[in-house]
This record gives sequence, structure tokens and C-alpha cells, in this order.
Amino acid sequence: MIHGMAQFDDKRNNEEMAQMITIELNGQQQPLPAGSAVNDLLSIIGSDGKSVAVVVNQQIIRPENRSTRLLQEGDQVELLIFAGGG
Repeated sequence: MIHGMAQFDDKRNNEEMAQMITIELNGQQQPLPAGSAVNDLLSIIGSDGKSVAVVVNQQIIRPENRSTRLLQEGDQVELLIFAGGG
């Protein structure tokens, strides 16, 4: 190993970790890349977002605002899934 390379690798790993945030998603801890919007979260969990209501810190996020509403460290996110039935 080249002297100093381990320090570079450690620094890069720390930077990658620093670029992650943790939110609370339906009561569970969920790591996300920093800079993620609500739409990014929906993609990560595999939702198309069509039958889902999103609440962030007790505020409803309308579908047209999901791409611009960035999530922050510690945000509390609730996903409410609509189900039809009879």
C-alpha cells in the first residue's frame, strides 16, 4: 500500500458518510443522500407516488411540490397510502 493512501480512503469514506442524512420515515430511521427531495425518497422506497400522501414535519407536501421540497436531517416523514375497497 502506498503511504498516505489509507488516509485518503478514510477521508473519502468520511466525506461519503457526511453526505448522508437520517430522517424518520413512518417511525423508522431512514438514511438518505443529502440533498434528497421528497420525490427522491419515494423513488428510493419504490413508490410511484400516485396513491400516496406525504407529510413532512406535520405539513402536507402537495404532489407538485415534491421535487422541490428537500429533506433535512431529522425530518419526520409520514407516508399515507390510499387503498380502495368496498
